[in-house]
Amino acid sequence: MDSAVSSSYRPISAAVRGGRLHGGEWNPFGATTVVAVHGITANHRTFAVLAEALPQHRLLAPDLRGRGASRTLPGPWGIDRHAEDVAGLITASAEGPVVLLGHSMGGFVAAALVRRFPDLVSGLVLVDGGLPFPPPVGIDADQAIAQTLGPALKRLQQTFPSREAYRQFWQAHPALREAWSDAIADYVDYDLVGSPPELRSSVSSQAVHQDARDQYQDPDTADVLGDYSGPARLLVVSRGLLDQPPGLYPKEQLGRWRSRLPSLTIDEVPQLNHYTLMLHPSGAAQVAAVVCTLC
Repeated sequence: MDSAVSSSYRPISAAVRGGRLHGGEWNPFGATTVVAVHGITANHRTFAVLAEALPQHRLLAPDLRGRGASRTLPGPWGIDRHAEDVAGLITASAEGPVVLLGHSMGGFVAAALVRRFPDLVSGLVLVDGGLPFPPPVGIDADQAIAQTLGPALKRLQQTFPSREAYRQFWQAHPALREAWSDAIADYVDYDLVGSPPELRSSVSSQAVHQDARDQYQDPDTADVLGDYSGPARLLVVSRGLLDQPPGLYPKEQLGRWRSRLPSLTIDEVPQLNHYTLMLHPSGAAQVAAVVCTLC
């Protein structure tokens, strides 16, 4: 049975500003609650494989505002607004502090949440995201976003005649073509809205642009974790969004961050890319092992 729609899974929602934040819950009777926040053009189903690797722990994951079943929540968007939304989900759905995990842009949301609501979090796991990127030199932020997210942004403007066509589009993605699985198929199916032959991604391009701008800050002055004093881990990979080296955080950047944030343990994961670190069982197992050290 597919992990995302197994008997351990159910849809969830919580009241937030402007409506309800939707998402999913796996392993509802787990001993520890883990809240997972997805990336900039993703949705909560990206964590189905992780849920399988954490059978003893309850996993909650929202669709961020402007994505998935939360796509109709109004703007403005931005990292701080997402942090408020996830804090609302935690307050409504957990009896105490949670282990908070953020993948990609979700790492930035998780970092903003622990800065603003540190009492809601007992442990923090950042997965290939959360550390600010240096402001672009010689180009504006929109040009930098286009360079980094070009293929993803193009996808948001496309329509697809069928679900199979959308799956084929993703199967050709260089980061996923060697890792395709039923769980990834479910993840991309869930992203589709509309009707054939005008199916499209649920993700708001306006939300993506606003959220992406918030990820650029001067690393020398950025306040990443604020007054949060709990355990914090970061996992990074050496390959990027298109399975190309280097990853989002080259080694020299990681060295500077280790000096700046000694309370953040940074581990490098070999042989995986930005997507497979979460969507492939071997990547999810390594993320789950880190989560379990904080549970």
